[in-house]
Amino acid sequence: MMNDNSCLILLDVGGTYIKSALGEPHAGVIKGTFASTAVSSGGSKEDITNAFKEVVAGQLIQAEENGFKVNDICVAIPGPFDYKEGRFLMKHKYASVYGHTLRELLGDTINPNMRLAFIHDVNGALLGALASDPELSKEVVALTTLGTGLGFTYAVNGEIKESATGSPAISLWNQPYKDGILEDYVSRRGIINTYRSLGGILGENDDVKEISDRARSGEQTAQEAFKTTGMHYAAGARQIIEELRITKLLFGGQIAKSFDLMQETIEAGLGDSVQVSILNDIQETVLIGTASL
Repeated sequence: MMNDNSCLILLDVGGTYIKSALGEPHAGVIKGTFASTAVSSGGSKEDITNAFKEVVAGQLIQAEENGFKVNDICVAIPGPFDYKEGRFLMKHKYASVYGHTLRELLGDTINPNMRLAFIHDVNGALLGALASDPELSKEVVALTTLGTGLGFTYAVNGEIKESATGSPAISLWNQPYKDGILEDYVSRRGIINTYRSLGGILGENDDVKEISDRARSGEQTAQEAFKTTGMHYAAGARQIIEELRITKLLFGGQIAKSFDLMQETIEAGLGDSVQVSILNDIQETVLIGTASL
């Protein structure tokens, strides 16, 4: 535990939930403080503002009840986003607060002198992985996140490579691939489309989890869908991974829970120059990363 009474508020902002916790600088989450609050990223400015205020006010109350003082709010959030100014630049999510800063939304919920720091969520996950395993700083390490989309970032000697805007330096999701881009084939929609193209039938509310469950129950079509997705990833990503000289490749994200179903074809397609492994708890890892800001 901390030597003084200072702590951080940690936020991991997604499209449907804001995950939050109190944290120790460079150490991660304070046990028992994690919360998950629903937010509609397609909602009105008022709805989104109220959600952020609710999350931060709740953590401020929790900090006070435990004798902590909050001086910093550290935020992991996807792009496009102005990570220096804390300004929303997304048009597909949080469109109603486009151009506004998080400080503006929070208003008098926070002290005007409170520091706000921001990081791209994929960079935050890799930063957390580096903080959790110092040996990774000796590697050229990359992180791929598999979920609704396809995320990618990398670090050399412990330094995460960012673009001028603070986003990952290299994008994998929009790499040209077959008749579209790689994310068309390696993502939630990619797996579902592949499964259906192989003859698989899904109910109206079925998703990747159902395909994964069927694969684990022995259904060959579902197993083939994941193997094919692994082949697509390796074929689409291999050139970039080789050019960057990645030696360690981590996978995380919601769909990465099914990573074992595609690991064999990913490894076969990438070759022996890179070691592939799973990031077990990406949620905690992101929050550890934000605590290092």
